Parts: sequence; structure tokens; C-alpha cells
Amino acid sequence: MKKLKELPSYVKIFIGLFLGIIFGYILNIMGGTNNLIINNYLLPFLQFLGDFFIRLIKMIVVPLVFFSIMDAAISLKDINKLKSIGIKTILWFLCTSGIACAIGLVWANIINPGLGVNLSDTQVELSKTAAELPGIYEIFLNLIPNNPFESLTNGEMMQVIVFALFMGFSIITLGEKAEPIANLVSIASEAMFKIINIIVGIIPIGVFGLMSVAIAKFGMAIFGPVLKFIITDYIACLTMLGPVYYILLRTVGGVNPKMFYKKAFEPWMVAFSTCTSSAALPISMEVAPKKLGISSEVSNFILPFGATANMNGTCIYFGIIVLFAAQLYGMELTITQQIFLVIQATFLSVGCAATPQIGLIISITLLTQMGLPVEATALVAGVYRIVDQIHTSANSTGDLVASLCIAKINGEFDKEVYYNENL
Repeated sequence: MKKLKELPSYVKIFIGLFLGIIFGYILNIMGGTNNLIINNYLLPFLQFLGDFFIRLIKMIVVPLVFFSIMDAAISLKDINKLKSIGIKTILWFLCTSGIACAIGLVWANIINPGLGVNLSDTQVELSKTAAELPGIYEIFLNLIPNNPFESLTNGEMMQVIVFALFMGFSIITLGEKAEPIANLVSIASEAMFKIINIIVGIIPIGVFGLMSVAIAKFGMAIFGPVLKFIITDYIACLTMLGPVYYILLRTVGGVNPKMFYKKAFEPWMVAFSTCTSSAALPISMEVAPKKLGISSEVSNFILPFGATANMNGTCIYFGIIVLFAAQLYGMELTITQQIFLVIQATFLSVGCAATPQIGLIISITLLTQMGLPVEATALVAGVYRIVDQIHTSANSTGDLVASLCIAKINGEFDKEVYYNENL
């Protein structure tokens, strides 16, 4: 028991994930949801373990983002410096999201996941309806909260970030007389991380519960008619996680990427197993300054922002699902249409909330805008969690890559911390 307590947290998380898969598979072969005892007693308890963990994360993520963004803005002590980091961050997010969507399209064109699938045999009714795509003015207006307290309560992350930035700007301009408030914000930010340390201890239990329920319900169903789609999605996301991030870390970050992957494994695992960047965010914010050598000023600004606005994995899914739908119905997309898709998906992904299933919902809007049948999403709706795991882990890892590279560009990266294998 003592040796188990001494294990690194990422090892404990992996054990929880592995045991959840095994236990879930056992429940599945015992009947899964068709077994009344499993469905009425075991699965609700396992779901409770997962929901308890997710509820704790939801409790901390809004105040964490609010105070950390404000603290990061104040600590820069220079509005010009803050604008510099902000502009670089937004441009980085747009560029990598565009690359991600293009990768999804390339692999979808190579593998052709929609060919050979009989939609009539597997089609199910999807209850969600397509939402109307907001105009450019509405997108910008929606960044400004009508009531910041309501935005905090509802977890409207982009509005929380904007309000926190305005607060940070104001405190910087007030100078010395705002010093007590600045200190209070710093203390509040530190308190959020103390709460995170408590939550980290129960992550393996929450992961065990979530994975047990998922495998008990899906079992081997993922090896059905949408296997080709899942393979395409995973290959595309692994391309982003592997070669693309490797090249960015090597060229822009100027570091050996192997050390990054080793130290970023823990937040990757949390994102993969929970399907929400919000769950991985607190872990990433611990890892970035302490293990990767990214200054707190940079990581406390980019990581919360990225959890809402940097969705590389989700962008990959957008590219694949559109081509998948076109192939299912024998429709051809021209190169021009595919380029338009990359642009549209890039901007759509920036507005995605860091919550499970959001990619599935947004993809319906995207298919509608492209003039494609939304029924194609019905095929993947049942196993969306399986692909969403790799999407979310790519999203979360992409935030850390962005933080490291922008920190390096701004001269706020500590190589000694990065290469210290004991951290």
C-alpha cells in the first residue's frame, strides 16, 4: 500500500484507466446494460464515481480560470506585453487548428471511411437539431458578457476570460494603489492550486468509474460498421500528436520533444479518459511551470484560454465527419469546398466549449452549412465518446505545446527545468 502511494500520479491514473477497461469489459460480457443487477446497481455506482470527480473539476475550473487569467495579466505589469502574448496565442491557435482540420481531410481522402458503409442498416434517429451558425458580429458580441456574474455562474468560459482580462488591464493601469487587490488575486490563484492538489488524489478513482461505464455499455461495438471512421480519426489525431507537435517543439520550441511527451503524459491521460479539456486543465497548469519550465505568466494565460479556444483534435474530427458524410451519400467535395471547410472549421473550433460531446453537436451545424445530410452523425453518435477521447487529448496536449513554444519565443522558458528528469 505504501509503494502504491509513492507512485507518480500519472501511473495511478493509468492503473485506474486500465482497471476500468478490464472491469468494464467483464461487465459487458456478463450482459452489460441488459443485466438488471449491473444496469440498476453497478453502473449507477460507477457512474457516481466518475460524476463525483467531474463535479469537483467543474467546481474549480471557473474560479481557476478567472483568477489565473487575471493573475497572469497583472504579473506581466505591461499592457503591451500582454497584447503581444495575446496576439501570438490567437494566431497560433488559428494556424494549428487549420493544420489539424487539413490533416483530418488528408487522412479521410486516403482511407475513405464513408465508402462501403450501408447507412440504411445502421441509421438511428439523432435527436439534436442543427443550430444556426452565428454571424461574425454576433461571434464578437458573444465574447462580451451582459452580466459577468451570470457568466461565472453559467461557466461561459470565453466571457469569463474576457472579463478577467479587463480586470487585469484595469489593475495594471491603477499602479501602486491597486497593489492590495493584486496580492489578493495572487493569493486566490494559489488557493485554487491547493484545491487542485486535493482533487488530483481522486482522479484514478474517477477515471476507473468513467471507463468502466463506457466499456460496459459499448463493449466490442466499436468494431462494428464505424470501425473505419474510428481508425481514420485516431490516425489523424496521432499524426497531430506525433509528427506535427514533434516538429513544432523541435523547430519553434527548440527542445527535445521526447522530454515533453514524458512530462505531458499525465494531463494527456486525464484528457483522454475524461473527454474534457477542463478536467486536464488544472493538471496542465501544474505541469507547465514545474516540469516543463514554462513561466507561470505565460502558462496561466495560454492554458485556460486554450482549453476553450484551441481545439486541434476537434478540428480533425470536423474534417473527417464532413468527408465521411459526403462519401456515405456519394457526394464529391471539390478542393475549393474542402479549403472552405478548413477555414470554417477553424473558426468554429475556437468557439467550442471544453465539454464532452460538443464536437458532435457543432459538427451538425458544420454539415448543415456545407449542405450535407446531418444523418451521417447518427452513425458515429453511439461511439462518439471513443473518438472524443483522442480528440480531447490532442486538444489538451496542443495547449501545452502552444504554451511552451510561445514561452520560448518570448524568452520565458527555463531549459534547466525542462531537462530535469527528476521533476
